[in-house]
Amino acid sequence: MVSPAATSAATLQVGPGRTYPVPSAAAAVAGDGDIIEIDAGEYVGDVAFWTANNLTIRGVGGTAHLRAAGNNAGGKAIWVIQGDDTTVEYIEFSEAAVPDKNGAGIRQEGTNLTVRHCSFHDNENGILTGADASSDIIIEHSEFARNGYGDGSSHNLYIGHVNSLTFRFNSTHHAIVGHALKSRAFTNYILYNRIMDEADGESSRLIDLPNGGTAVIVGNLLHQSASTNNSNMFCFACEGASNPDQALSVVNNTLVNDRWTGTFVDNRSAVTALVANNIFVGNGTAVVGPATEQTNLALATDPGFVGISTFDYRLTAGATDAIDQGSDPGSAGGFHLTPIAHYVHPLASELRVMVGTLDIGAYEFGREWIFTDDFESGDHEAWSRGSS
Repeated sequence: MVSPAATSAATLQVGPGRTYPVPSAAAAVAGDGDIIEIDAGEYVGDVAFWTANNLTIRGVGGTAHLRAAGNNAGGKAIWVIQGDDTTVEYIEFSEAAVPDKNGAGIRQEGTNLTVRHCSFHDNENGILTGADASSDIIIEHSEFARNGYGDGSSHNLYIGHVNSLTFRFNSTHHAIVGHALKSRAFTNYILYNRIMDEADGESSRLIDLPNGGTAVIVGNLLHQSASTNNSNMFCFACEGASNPDQALSVVNNTLVNDRWTGTFVDNRSAVTALVANNIFVGNGTAVVGPATEQTNLALATDPGFVGISTFDYRLTAGATDAIDQGSDPGSAGGFHLTPIAHYVHPLASELRVMVGTLDIGAYEFGREWIFTDDFESGDHEAWSRGSS
């Protein structure tokens, strides 16, 4: 049966010469279920509240760039999304700044948000959400760069106490003093991302899950620069394990630390983490806190990457300590932990097919690459559960 909202949904076209010249004009009239198509180009100083539910808002013909230029919606963001079940695609957000220093590209106040193929840069926060315990946030194929006021309290993105975050195939880098990814979500799936300072980054932690929760961290590339503001690359429950359930799996990631010291995985909860099949390169301690450590590789120097100085952590034939040296990580809460994808820079993905025994780290060596930039055409529930 078709719902009344579906039958009345409209497509609103935005851009010079269109019915709605700027996104805020469409936001003022949008109804539940509408599709808003924004022509590629720059929209300077245009900010908006989105209040309708089930909206799809997308750039067409390229990326639509929302540049705040000193304006904000309600002292909060370029876009304040108050409706439920919103999807945002092919939009670029920049220059969000507000008096309380928490200006965001998107301030999420509704329930459920999906963001794909978007860019958030040079804001005080990329995405900032409220605390909606029933909300699920999905972010895919998107970039977060140079966000943060510089006070350590604003970040490339900051997810509040929501039900879940699924963060996959993204690049988050050069956070300004704050974290590259901070999430208080009850459940976090952090899968196949590039999370890096690169040569000159000055972020704090690369991943910060301050209240713990259920966390699955698989297939990511993490790099900490020599000038980072925090020695911990990833911290779990650094502010106390207060989320309802606690479980941590850190599997088949590649982590490189260029700082003189540091901690790669810092588990401050009482739960025993599974830390398996990871490559740790550089100075510092691989794992702090309770953990079952299984077939990890920790080295002070390059184990045989394609280009460690260019942050290309694919394996060469010389990476014999990693190739075929992994083990079956099993599953956690119904999530199959064996990696099924690789991150491909920039913001793309490909299938990971095991050759022989599973390799250690975020990449499998010695196979024909099966490229795709669009896993979203597949089964979302399967991806969020880690099965093919």
